[in-house]
Amino acid sequence: MESVKTVLLGKSVFLLTGTKAGKGKKRDRTLEVEAPDKLLEAARRNPDAVAFGFISGSWVAAA
Repeated sequence: MESVKTVLLGKSVFLLTGTKAGKGKKRDRTLEVEAPDKLLEAARRNPDAVAFGFISGSWVAAA
């Protein structure tokens, strides 16, 4: 399993699950994030979190 590093609300975080890679070369791929609005809500609730996971239809802070 490969995690994704991204910037969320001005902070670098890891997305452990909940992303799907698009087609193309690894370097040029776009990612599709499941329920991005719920991810932003989870990030606002947990401003110190550095990792998030998508479990049972919602995003949770993992670390």
